[in-house]
Amino acid sequence: MIRTYLLTLVFILASSAGPAFAQRGGPASVFVEPVQEQSFSREIEALGTLEPNEQVDLTLNVADRVTSIFFDDGQRVREGKTLLSLAQREQVALVEASEATVEEARRQLERISRLTEADAVSQSELDAAQRNLDSAEANLRAVQSRQRDRVLVAPFDGVLGFRQVSVGSFVRAGDVVATLIDDSEMNLDFDVPSTFLRSVQPGTAIFAETDDLPGELFEGTIATLDNRIDPITRSVRARASLPNDDLLLRSGMFMRVTVTAEPRVNLAVPESAIQPIGPQSFVWVVREEEDGRVARRILVELGQRSNGYVEVRDGLDRGDLIITEGIIRVREGSPVVIRDRDILEPESMVLGNGAAAGPSAQGAGN
Repeated sequence: MIRTYLLTLVFILASSAGPAFAQRGGPASVFVEPVQEQSFSREIEALGTLEPNEQVDLTLNVADRVTSIFFDDGQRVREGKTLLSLAQREQVALVEASEATVEEARRQLERISRLTEADAVSQSELDAAQRNLDSAEANLRAVQSRQRDRVLVAPFDGVLGFRQVSVGSFVRAGDVVATLIDDSEMNLDFDVPSTFLRSVQPGTAIFAETDDLPGELFEGTIATLDNRIDPITRSVRARASLPNDDLLLRSGMFMRVTVTAEPRVNLAVPESAIQPIGPQSFVWVVREEEDGRVARRILVELGQRSNGYVEVRDGLDRGDLIITEGIIRVREGSPVVIRDRDILEPESMVLGNGAAAGPSAQGAGN
């Protein structure tokens, strides 16, 4: 309200510099702003849920009694760490027996090889000894594999959930021992209307926030888009990747997503400078010509609006002086006077009133 009053007062004072000047149709007083570049983008809002980068329910392939547990609830583990072991005595004995069989088959092959060099045995006996060794080694690998099935190891780096078993409990094949998730990077799944398919592509930047962590803003990029559109909601599922270096994000968080699509830098002018006439839009530009500064009306092609500014796709050049206020007194080719916005500052008005009041005060004193 105060700014509007001051602006009106300035125009009244500027346009009433004298009766003769007003009758001659003096130049209009205007405020201008140079055309500058600004960042624009298409923002799409959505709601999504966080999921870990990797998640697995840890299970065993065999059934037996738990003899050792090597992890705690919520512990962070590295890939390959041993987490749990089942009873091993029978399996250890089987491995030792298989190893002995392999060793005996190897010695038998070595004896027959020496006899073959002396032409004491046939080639077929040597081949049979080689087959026996190969079979024994294969059986050893199978027994060792069954032994490894009794030991649970972490398949990747991550954090464990609550353990579901204790030492001494009997575990059946497929029973969940614990849940392991990789939360170094989180996946954010959300739905985007299919009308934005051209704007949303892998690599598009997103911003996300949640009420669980007020004041925190997380940045990421869209990693993949689903290969189908939901026939009911007419939307496509998008998955974005969010770095989680501080480990603040947790699986299941509900998040508000803002997709920043089609980022670009383009010329922009204030919304107040736009003069719509029918389906077209115009702005007034101050040009330096032979007779001085004059106003010219320019047809412009507009784009997106953002924070009080309008994107200009065509019609203007960087640095053009756009009339933002005082347009009502401007005509095509009419002279203009550019006013400094500092005259609208309260300090300037106070100084002006003080200067005007000085002589009056002296007069009163006289």
